[in-house]
Amino acid sequence: MDGLLVVMALASDRPGVAGMEATADAWRGLLYLAAIVTFLLATVAHLPALMPAAALLALLSILVSLPSCGPIARILALLFLGGGYLMLWRSGRPWSDYLLAHGSMLYLMALFSVLPLLSIPVQLGRYGHSIEAVLRARIAGLFQLNCVVTVLAFLCGSFMSLAAVPIMMTSISPVTGSYPLRDPVRFATVSTVFGYVLPILWTPVSGVVGVVLHSLKLEWTALLPLLMAMSLAGLLLNWVLFWLFELRGQPAAIKAPAQPAADLPQLRPALRHLGQMLLAIVLMVAAIGVLDHLLRIGMLTVVTLLAIPFALAWSMTLGKGGDFLRAARVQMASRLPRMADQFAIFLAAGFFVSAMHLSGVDHAVNQAFLALHNTLGTRLFLISMPLMALAVAMLGVHPLVAIALLGESLKPEVLGIDVKLLAVTLIGSSVLTYMLGPFSGTLGLMQSLTRISSYRLAWWNLPYAIGYVLLLATVILLYRP
Repeated sequence: MDGLLVVMALASDRPGVAGMEATADAWRGLLYLAAIVTFLLATVAHLPALMPAAALLALLSILVSLPSCGPIARILALLFLGGGYLMLWRSGRPWSDYLLAHGSMLYLMALFSVLPLLSIPVQLGRYGHSIEAVLRARIAGLFQLNCVVTVLAFLCGSFMSLAAVPIMMTSISPVTGSYPLRDPVRFATVSTVFGYVLPILWTPVSGVVGVVLHSLKLEWTALLPLLMAMSLAGLLLNWVLFWLFELRGQPAAIKAPAQPAADLPQLRPALRHLGQMLLAIVLMVAAIGVLDHLLRIGMLTVVTLLAIPFALAWSMTLGKGGDFLRAARVQMASRLPRMADQFAIFLAAGFFVSAMHLSGVDHAVNQAFLALHNTLGTRLFLISMPLMALAVAMLGVHPLVAIALLGESLKPEVLGIDVKLLAVTLIGSSVLTYMLGPFSGTLGLMQSLTRISSYRLAWWNLPYAIGYVLLLATVILLYRP
């Protein structure tokens, strides 16, 4: 047996084997791209005749993803597929539905495929250096340091999604040693995570907002003022909790922070540089709002179509349009084949949701939720929803999948709940799962950056997460249609 293992290991190192794996990755990436492009053509050009082809490509994408994805993603995808097929079989649906039920979450995979390209102008423009320069400035104390870090993480998270986390951690790491922090790593992770997750409440690039609006058939602009207000209130809440938990009873004096490095800009040029990034966010949000209202193709589809031209235009204003095209080509070619986990679990979850609707099981699920709603009452039922989403996320389900399942299962007209309040609750619940869910992309990426267990990271975030839940509960209680 040992000899066989050695032979297998040697075979895997042969150039021919590596070449075959590279070829398989390339073909898998092309299949993913074909599924996304077909779906976008069917949606944008209003060609419903293309949807069966998109469904077939989605099914093939799941099948080629299963051997390449991780064990947890494979198990969950198989459970979703098995449950969906069982529901269709028991309801006696025609065989054509077994195919056509696939592909309902291709809109989300299209978004995931292009969103990381928005981080390329940030890298080309060296905005991370400006962030570090601001953090190295003569900040008055630890409270102000926390305010600056959370605001910068908030700013980056507004349009870069998960790419904001490594950029912030890279910028913070050289700075925290200059301050008398009891645990610099804990400070960096908690402030970065909290600042990053708050824009999830409103930003169109988060995915969560688009999934909930897609499920409940709402317009983004109708909810934007309330969601933005909640996001900013969460930022203020973080500052209050930081003062209570970290600074109360501590001496006010601190060591002087380190002087800016020679290759970093001075404070005022750095602030002007970051002002460019803020202007880009405002322009992107305005463009998405206008196009979403005019095109009526769904906010996530609008973001998908806008991401590449917007990032290219931004890079061209920096004089780096060619650098963007080269970086985008390399990034897409290398990243798409590595998205097997996402394609497997999200497309399988989308099939499960479609099977629920086609088989009529969603009515039984709604009756169960209705019974719980009648027992608890509307407000208490909604307040318990963040805990439901967190419980599902703790089982290994990605927060977006958990929210999508809840959004597709809950029918506000059946439950007698205002649809906007339900949307706010679902979107707000997702923020808690990104803070504490050990299988969320946030804590998973932070774990890889810090080599600290995701469960320990969740424990560090817990006091702030409890404060956030109280804020969400207050919004639910005070909301009036």
